[in-house]
Formats: sequence, C-alpha cells, structure tokens
Amino acid sequence: MKIIICTFLLCITVSVFGGPQELNGIVGKSIEFPAAVETSGNLIYSSKANAGVTIGDVTDGYFTPQNEKFRDRLQWHSSTGHFSLSELKLEDSGVYKVEKNDGQKSASFNLTVWIPVSKPHVMVTHNKYPCKLMCTVEGQE
Repeated sequence: MKIIICTFLLCITVSVFGGPQELNGIVGKSIEFPAAVETSGNLIYSSKANAGVTIGDVTDGYFTPQNEKFRDRLQWHSSTGHFSLSELKLEDSGVYKVEKNDGQKSASFNLTVWIPVSKPHVMVTHNKYPCKLMCTVEGQE
C-alpha cells in the first residue's frame, strides 16, 4: 500500500512542478499562449541567444509591446487575457513565460516553430525482400 501512495504522490508532484507546456507553430501562422493575464502581467521570451527578455507588458488593462522584434506581431486580447504572436518565424522558437502580477501562478510554454512541407510521396524502389521505400516531400530546404 505504501508503494502505491508514494507512486501517486510522485505523479502529482511531477504534474504540478513539470516543465513548460509544449506548443507547436508553423512559419507564417499565429499562436496563442493559453494563460490569461487579466489586468497586469507580462510575457517574457527566452532562447539560446536571449535570456529572459520582456516582450509585452499589461498594466491596468493596457498592453504595451516591449521589444522591437515582436512589436507588430505580438498582441494581448483584453477579452480573454491571452497573448498571441502572429506571422511566426523560425527564430521565434523558444520559451515564453506568462507572468501574472495578481499573485496567480505563472505559466511557461516551449514554442517550436516548424516549416510546412507537402504531403509525402512514397515510392517502392525495390519490390523484393527486403523491400525498399523512398519518401520525398516538396518544400523549403
């Protein structure tokens, strides 16, 4: 019985203190960070090149972009409290942290931006055992 209880507590600990939530985006599309800032808070961006840069600030319900790289692409939606980033670029990949100034828990998101590719084309190149398949896609290299 003790083993079951310990395992259950370990699962709860991992889920509560787990790492950033994984988000996937596509170049040119938009992404919304699903953590609400109601009246005051900010969005912080970290990558290999940047260590914790505030890119958006909400104070008393008013949004102010804080970083030129994101200025025309970052929005805060007062109706939902969510930040969104449009016209995604590969270099937007990184960790985004939504900090709330009302004492609520902050949330982190690990965003990976992908280049879209076409549907794969699969061909059989050798029809005998062992068979060989070749898979190709069209898109950016």
